[in-house]
Amino acid sequence: MRLLPYNPQRDAYRLLGIRASASTDEITAACRRLARTFHPDRNGSERANAEMQVVNAVRRVMTDPEARAIYDRERSRFQAELARPTRPMRESWPPMQVRRHERSPSSRYARAVMIGLRTTLVELAPTRCQGCRIVIERDDAYCAACGTPLLIGG
Repeated sequence: MRLLPYNPQRDAYRLLGIRASASTDEITAACRRLARTFHPDRNGSERANAEMQVVNAVRRVMTDPEARAIYDRERSRFQAELARPTRPMRESWPPMQVRRHERSPSSRYARAVMIGLRTTLVELAPTRCQGCRIVIERDDAYCAACGTPLLIGG
């Protein structure tokens, strides 16, 4: 049995039940587990011999570093080809026109003034407790009314 060209129905990693980043030891253990299941001496199925040939082919490819590298390259190439948009899909939507709203200099200036005014008012306003909203002194670490610890800086 050949594993190439790659076919998702014959994915070796899925058959072994392991991740694509599995080590050789994990691959060997998964192959042994499948061999115990599909070996013709233990499995009375008519397809046991064919299933064991598949397990042996997968083990040969996955334990050989060069063959595994080729298999992984073909597998990723197949998945990348599926992810690539087809020509009709690319042409089905017109390109989107994005227009950036340009603000006038006066509106930018007004926005900057509002931000500065808000910052000034926040600094001038009395500090309040986050729990009970009572006005507290800036030097206190705890609220006198509810005992809530205060954040540094009001």
